[in-house]
Amino acid sequence: MAERLLKAPIRMSRARLFGLALILASLVLLLLALDAQIGIDEIGETNDPLLQERLLRLEDRRDAFLVTAIGTVFMGLFAIAMLGEPSTPTIVSGDQMVATAKMTGGILGALSLAGSSLYLPARHGLEKEKVFVPATSGPATPPAALTEDMVVSPGKDGSTPGAIVEPLGLGLLDSVESELRTKIEGAGLEAAEGTLQILKHGLGILKDFHFKEREGKTVLRVEYKSLAEACRTVRKQRPDTCRQMQCVGCSCLLVAAARASGKVVAVEEVDNSTDTVVFTLDLREW
Repeated sequence: MAERLLKAPIRMSRARLFGLALILASLVLLLLALDAQIGIDEIGETNDPLLQERLLRLEDRRDAFLVTAIGTVFMGLFAIAMLGEPSTPTIVSGDQMVATAKMTGGILGALSLAGSSLYLPARHGLEKEKVFVPATSGPATPPAALTEDMVVSPGKDGSTPGAIVEPLGLGLLDSVESELRTKIEGAGLEAAEGTLQILKHGLGILKDFHFKEREGKTVLRVEYKSLAEACRTVRKQRPDTCRQMQCVGCSCLLVAAARASGKVVAVEEVDNSTDTVVFTLDLREW
């Protein structure tokens, strides 16, 4: 269930509901402390032993309610900010990530597709972004016109120059836009990078990522966080995954680049020898 707190969308997990309940309870305690203070003010200074005894009881009551209310507020804020963070396994698990990499790698190998991926924006007949994996490893040009149901682009001689499929990170990007109630289409890479910070600070999928311009190329650096071990397994067992059919986190970033720029995002080189995977990209008009 999605609600809005202080004009920011949050996911109302049980922990966050518990945190809100604690904050409401603290308000009740503050009212009780205020009621005790009103009683103290009404009595004022007095030499009457009975009233002095009542003052002491009211002061103890006020202090107890006030201290408890402050502690309850902090516990509630902690529950909302920390315990309520969505856990990555609800989105994708490490096992799913490795299994998907193995499956897609096997399919691309069976089709004899050796090229690097090109992320296509939603143009020329496409309603959503697609990833085009060409058969050859040299420069490739995507078809001039496509349809949503096209999965193979046949050549003039009946060969198969490439496969056109839905990127693994497309659903994640759509979920991020829906959660944050924002759109990055045509907004540029800088805006896309800002929007996708939720992958680091909200969902915990990525440890860090950056788009940078270098010598006319776009460089993307990605490092996983909660799925770091799965990333290492994929890079060890299916190293071509980073070049041809990227896992969900990297794929989400590349789809976002295509959506935000309106250009084809071609993966030219990938250095996946360390936990920080470095993509060298070429953004082309299409």
